[in-house]
Amino acid sequence: MYNNIQYDPKVIKQLKKLDKKSIITILDSIEKYAKNPNAKKVIKLKTPFDNTYRLRIGDYRVLFYTEDDLLLISSIAHRKNVYN
Repeated sequence: MYNNIQYDPKVIKQLKKLDKKSIITILDSIEKYAKNPNAKKVIKLKTPFDNTYRLRIGDYRVLFYTEDDLLLISSIAHRKNVYN
């Protein structure tokens, strides 16, 4: 369980480009994961994304780091653009 969720400033810019329905779905999914971490939707990424995890939410991917009770969201993007 993660008590603190922080968003990188570029994530806010990425969210503003999305439609309202997608934003709500993504933010709700992040909060649900923070309350109850579920390994089914999350995988740990390999090089060059060491110590980064990916959460799948429909056609979007959320890249994040974890540290104790902190969940740091570093990127939110469409699945075809997220790893570029």
